[in-house]
Amino acid sequence: MDNQEQKPFTPLEQPAAPKKKLNIALDYRVIVVLLLVVIAGMLWLWKPWQGEPQTDRTISVTGETTIKAVPDEFIFYTTYQFKNADKKAALEELTKKSDEITSKLKEIGVSDNHIKSNSGGYQNYYYYTNTNDTYTYNLSLTITADSKEQAQKVQDYLVTTDSEGTISPSANFSDSKKKELEDQARDQATKDARAKADQSAKNLGFKIVSVKSVDDGNNNLGNIYPRLFNGATDLAQGANSSSETKLQVQPGENDLSYSVKVVYYIR
Repeated sequence: MDNQEQKPFTPLEQPAAPKKKLNIALDYRVIVVLLLVVIAGMLWLWKPWQGEPQTDRTISVTGETTIKAVPDEFIFYTTYQFKNADKKAALEELTKKSDEITSKLKEIGVSDNHIKSNSGGYQNYYYYTNTNDTYTYNLSLTITADSKEQAQKVQDYLVTTDSEGTISPSANFSDSKKKELEDQARDQATKDARAKADQSAKNLGFKIVSVKSVDDGNNNLGNIYPRLFNGATDLAQGANSSSETKLQVQPGENDLSYSVKVVYYIR
């Protein structure tokens, strides 16, 4: 028996498994529906039937409104004058008066940030005698009351202080009240602007396309001053006509007028 070299046994290689292919078949009807949805959305966003605004065709209208409201802030402007040949004595009188009034106002309930004082002075020079005889100092107070009741108390007190200036307050809207009223007025003014534009479109035969520009914020506050009690024409008559009569705070109503200018594209 011939000696033959035996080869090691090698298992047969298995053929590679065929790769699986993922086939996705979409129904053409689904594709059509999706395309229609996309097209409808684009049409809704672009609104091509409205046409492009023409920059040379516009209409400008002004919406206006006036709102009446009772003021909620009362500001007093009052002054005091001190004259004395002694400069130091004049300053002491001014300081004493300022401390006295400020202290009383705080008792009434006026807060520190609602009391503002300014003072200044000068030396009187008399040309005909060529002398400096006296010193004059002025104390100015700005007092803010945040209610009619508090304003009445402040006014009742100022009547007794020998003020050089007026003691009747200026009745205004506070910042927060003004903002509240402006929001209301803006709403009414913009609606008025649109109503005017629609009326013109109906009468003149055009259509409103879109807004080109808005000029907002034209407003005006009117200050209402209190009228004196029983028709009095000055402080003395209002305060001293009888032992029971006093100057009344009558704020009435303030007008807040607001307007907005709107320019519309038309076709």
